[in-house]
Amino acid sequence: MVTATLTIVSDDPMLRDLGEREMVLVPLDRYNALLDRLEDLEDVVDMLEALKEPRRPLAEYLAEVGARADV
Repeated sequence: MVTATLTIVSDDPMLRDLGEREMVLVPLDRYNALLDRLEDLEDVVDMLEALKEPRRPLAEYLAEVGARADV
């Protein structure tokens, strides 16, 4: 037997507060907007993590790999 709890997204307090929440139904456009926002936040986290990595001048790296900076 499978049971599920349904959460109704609504401004109506009688509908909003119906027991424990295990599932949420939202309009597809709102869901997609939430996914886009989450992806943006993940990009920010990745950027902040990258800033913690050691850095060195590009010319130094290019010299190490044998590439020219003027290409």
